[in-house]
Amino acid sequence: MKAAIFNGKEITIRNVSDPKIKDSEVLVRVKVAGICGTDLAIVNGYLPTPTPIILGHEFVGIVEKVGKDVDKSWLNKRITSEINTNIDFNCYYCKLGIYTQCISRKAIGIDVDGALAELIALESYLLHEIPDFISDDEATFIEPLAAAFQVFEMMPIDDDDKVIAIFGLGKLGLLISQVAKLKGLEIIGVDESDRKLKLAKKLGVKEIINRLKEKNIPNVIQNFTDGLGADMVIDATGNPDALGDIIASCRTRGKIHIKSTYGIETPINLTDVVVRELTLYSSRCGPFEKAIEGIKSGNIKVEELISDKFQLSEINKAFESYKLSQDHIKTIIQI
Repeated sequence: MKAAIFNGKEITIRNVSDPKIKDSEVLVRVKVAGICGTDLAIVNGYLPTPTPIILGHEFVGIVEKVGKDVDKSWLNKRITSEINTNIDFNCYYCKLGIYTQCISRKAIGIDVDGALAELIALESYLLHEIPDFISDDEATFIEPLAAAFQVFEMMPIDDDDKVIAIFGLGKLGLLISQVAKLKGLEIIGVDESDRKLKLAKKLGVKEIINRLKEKNIPNVIQNFTDGLGADMVIDATGNPDALGDIIASCRTRGKIHIKSTYGIETPINLTDVVVRELTLYSSRCGPFEKAIEGIKSGNIKVEELISDKFQLSEINKAFESYKLSQDHIKTIIQI
């Protein structure tokens, strides 16, 4: 099969052996995959991974073969997959039902080979069937949308929580903003791209701030909130330099949720966090069922978040597409 191999320095298309499946696995022919911010962090050298490795964990494909212990009804199903494999189902976290934090887990496309290839072997417990009326392109958003829902699985919305500020309106930030709207929150969006800000407004963000045009973003947010600051603040920037404004934009005894995986050391003002008694949250993978239903219902719009499409053979152009414009949101790879 053809696969995009990252060797620690560059990505190249190579012919490699088809994956062999275990009795508990299925073989999936990948149709479409998306490039994630984590993929970019790996390629840019910020997030160490074992190499050589096939990146990619946002994808849709067709089950071509099943292991002898797998229900044969999965054959020919169009599926997407959760990313936490190698689950032991016996550790402390598994016994609590927190499988995404299993002690032995490995992340697809990060720790083990991923989906930027013609074929991928997957444990059957990771699979989710995709309804017919969700397109292949839309289905590549199920994994990151699940992560957007996870924000509010981990961070409760209390009666006093009315306003949420979202820093970073890339793919994840725009997905979080739509989930926040479903939760009844008033949303402030912060980004440096006028196009992303305009799209955010269209998707339900009430107030928008271009961070390149405002010298004091926390002050602007306080002006929107009777001098208090936002009740909840989300970091989806991927930029640790934004954390100063993020913390300062949160009201006293408010909530800050970190979604960025920077891959580098990140300084924050812990004194301000302590003195104003802020609560810090974080999260990663989330509920696929809610994500699938969100797209299926039409409540979450994703097609306008697609900026570019490339063939697998154009993988380097696909990664370069993120550097060409600050307006870029998501690139799709057609396998």
